[in-house]
Amino acid sequence: MKFLCLLALSFSIFAHESHEEIIQSFQVSGKNLKLQQIADSFEIKERIGNDYLVYVVKERTSEFKKIAPKAKLIEADINAELKRKNLQGYRKFDQVKALYYKMADQYDYAKIEVFGESSNGNELFALRVSDNVDLDEGEPKLMITSATHGDELITVEVQLRLVQEMLEGAKTNPRLKRMIDDHVLYFIPVVNPDGFTRRSRYASGRVDPNRDYPWPDRPNRVSKVTCIQHLRNFYHKHDFRGSMDIHASGKMVMFPWAYTRDNINDADYNMMDKLTEEMAKLNNYKHGPISKVIYVAKGSSADYYYWQNGGVALAIELTTTKVPRASRIPQVVDEAREMTWKFIEAF
Repeated sequence: MKFLCLLALSFSIFAHESHEEIIQSFQVSGKNLKLQQIADSFEIKERIGNDYLVYVVKERTSEFKKIAPKAKLIEADINAELKRKNLQGYRKFDQVKALYYKMADQYDYAKIEVFGESSNGNELFALRVSDNVDLDEGEPKLMITSATHGDELITVEVQLRLVQEMLEGAKTNPRLKRMIDDHVLYFIPVVNPDGFTRRSRYASGRVDPNRDYPWPDRPNRVSKVTCIQHLRNFYHKHDFRGSMDIHASGKMVMFPWAYTRDNINDADYNMMDKLTEEMAKLNNYKHGPISKVIYVAKGSSADYYYWQNGGVALAIELTTTKVPRASRIPQVVDEAREMTWKFIEAF
């Protein structure tokens, strides 16, 4: 009997983990007095005028409605269109991995660094790019990440195509060659491969990877997501001067703090405000601290990276949709190109 109970429990857990993730979106009034409580428990995705768009996993809808009974349902499944779409033009995880490994084989100034496995056994890897890729010459190290949210497919295509452009273009383009010569660049195309392989936003357990980091008020918080645990270790292994986490969508270029509306120190604020303003004006994006451009969000990557070593830490929200039609991918790459080069050249 004990064995049967354990078997039933195991099956129940497996069934819960394996069934499809459905995330609903709601519009919440900016006058809601419990807005911070909502932000502490759910993902506020963006500001809509004076209101806010909130993502809620379907299983937690009743919990959310108790806090925001007047919230307006916008989408019953934010990825319904994604599930129906012909995803031609968007690569799967194994294809992305194969292309990054191919680039490492093809170019002397690129190599793969593996830094762990996800909870589902997917490899966590980065492409290191530098003129003397095996040496540490004291050049500034920068990290550019994408697909923290597994449903933001455009971010992977953008990063992949820009990396290809940089590596090939460095043969004839002095600007691109200087970027490689003067920096050590780490490109991580898929932070959350378990979500990405399912075309789902969150990691196993319905956990938002971009709310899974410690922050100054919760320094001992333990990350629940395996890929974030490994990414934090990877970050601490290297002395990164800057990081840029690429998301979609919303057309925003942001910096800390996210966990509070207080500003970071004046010198860092002025420097990041100027940099994000220069990046944002290229495409008429919004810019500023995350907590003021969107809302207070605790546990973000940008806050963690800035808090840990005081380096530049940016969060970018590209374009107007997570998965634009394939014919629009080059346009989004064009939006991201100069912003990415400006970020690198700031060091």
